[in-house]
Amino acid sequence: MKKLGALILITVMILAVFTGCSNSGTVSVASATYQPLIDNYGDQLPLYLDRQYYFDGQPVSIPETNFYFINAFFDLSTYAMYGYFPATAKGYIDLSAECPEEGYTTYGDYFVKYAENSLESTCILIARAEAEGVTLSEESKASIESSLTEMRTNKAATAGLTLDEYLQSYYGPGNDEATFKQILERYYLADEYSRYYCSKPENNAEGQAAKEAALAAANSMKDQCTTIDDLTALAQAAQQAGDVLDQGDIAVPKGQMVPKFEEWAYEEGRTVGELDVIYAPEYGYFVVGYLGVDDSTGVPNVRYALFYAPENDDSALEALSKELLQEIDEKKHDFHYTQATVSSMTTTDVLIVVFLTLAGVCIVAVVIILIAYATKKNKGGASKAKVSSKPSNSKNKQANKPKPSKPSKKQEEEEDEDDEDEEYDEDDEDDEDEEEEDDE
Repeated sequence: MKKLGALILITVMILAVFTGCSNSGTVSVASATYQPLIDNYGDQLPLYLDRQYYFDGQPVSIPETNFYFINAFFDLSTYAMYGYFPATAKGYIDLSAECPEEGYTTYGDYFVKYAENSLESTCILIARAEAEGVTLSEESKASIESSLTEMRTNKAATAGLTLDEYLQSYYGPGNDEATFKQILERYYLADEYSRYYCSKPENNAEGQAAKEAALAAANSMKDQCTTIDDLTALAQAAQQAGDVLDQGDIAVPKGQMVPKFEEWAYEEGRTVGELDVIYAPEYGYFVVGYLGVDDSTGVPNVRYALFYAPENDDSALEALSKELLQEIDEKKHDFHYTQATVSSMTTTDVLIVVFLTLAGVCIVAVVIILIAYATKKNKGGASKAKVSSKPSNSKNKQANKPKPSKPSKKQEEEEDEDDEDEEYDEDDEDDEDEEEEDDE
């Protein structure tokens, strides 16, 4: 029985190990905690969540990691919607599909690399921002509060959820308003640094040259106009030549145009036919002509020609992107992950695991007992078939076999201890053996 008990104990330990592995190696999509995510995105995405990443020795919170993985899932699913990537029945990217890109087996592998690059890039930008003293602007703080308010009133409330419930349903377990706000603050800080980088003259040489050329072209067009009517023909010709991005006549209701454009249209003392050149950092230089106020709407109308040269142009952003990818490819930062243990199991999940473990233990224990029983039975049968240890005059061929050695007293005691809890009594068999020997 001691051996049997040891075997059962080992079995329990093995089952416990495997049970633990099933809940820590990957996310169990059967867990009720992840059911809202499965309902929203399908059962593939949760398998890639809850990875504990580290950046230069510092852990990245799991909710933040999930945030970037879910955003990456949305980005790639947009391509899947247009047929560039394989899609699931829900319309999201099929992460199990084979990926033709070199270095990837499935689109799941491609997705992980895409998400990791996004997360590591953000960590690099935040580290740069902290090192160079870049902080969140008041505009960014207001945008964060606006985003949370919009989620609470227009999304969570519409779905009959609290904001925390909404965040957990769409961004994973462990999310609440305070946690998500911290994620957004880091996200916006990375964007803040990007704008800071692009505004530095040494990083925006091409952009500065483009702005200077656009300003010169806009002033030249304005100078060629004798009246506001001349602007239409000049703007159309420049657009056909590719120098002007957009042109035409437009109404300027309040709150629907970029600030600089709106300010110029509503400035007091403006006269019909007046021409000017203004700069809106979102787009570039505009040649504008005042057409007056529409009597029926009270809204001013403006004729314009846009020479595209935004403050943060693509060349500076491209340069920043190349720097980030170079740092990632050269592994200049310690960026790695370990699979996080899912600790948010529900009571039902725990009970299921317990019952499955107990069931497994019982099955294995019964098998071991049956094996032990069969072994003992065979042992007893062999004892009955033995001939007497005394020499016999019989012609039986068994008589010439050597006498079996009698068990020592110590061995008998050990066997008696093993047999105490068995369902059969071997003492009866021993008595039968002794009676057979006496008869012979």
